[in-house]
Amino acid sequence: MSFSADEFKNSLSHFASGVTVVTFSDTTRAGGLTVSSFSSLSLDPPLVLFNLQKNIASHDPLLASGLFTVNVLSSDQQELSSQFASGKIDKHELIQKLACDLGHNGAPFLNGTLARIECELEKQVDGGDHTIVIGRVLFAVSDDSKRPLLYYRRNYYNI
Repeated sequence: MSFSADEFKNSLSHFASGVTVVTFSDTTRAGGLTVSSFSSLSLDPPLVLFNLQKNIASHDPLLASGLFTVNVLSSDQQELSSQFASGKIDKHELIQKLACDLGHNGAPFLNGTLARIECELEKQVDGGDHTIVIGRVLFAVSDDSKRPLLYYRRNYYNI
């Protein structure tokens, strides 16, 4: 039995997920990218994970930085998700324009998010055309008054 990459991607698009932007800073530049593959992994020790496509510009700098923040986007941050997903926007300039503060771990974070999870790189695992990034949580904070931004079948939704 065989199936095409498009059929596989279409099947995966039927899984609704929250939307995150992972931000980081290496020694010279800040960066960020939209990630929908984020998941909790462990409470003890506190670990999270996401999948990072190997052929994108953020791959090596994010892993080299060793520190990153998972920003869980709220329902009013769809534009931020689109900006960080775009290959045409310089993410360093975007982070400067947004006047991002630095978290406890030294990585930039986005203001107004549903939650912020600051991490250090615990481990990276080969996952085919992706790297599975496992982060040890150093700090976490959330805003219970906000609603999540969701992604389903290649579109954004609110609840």
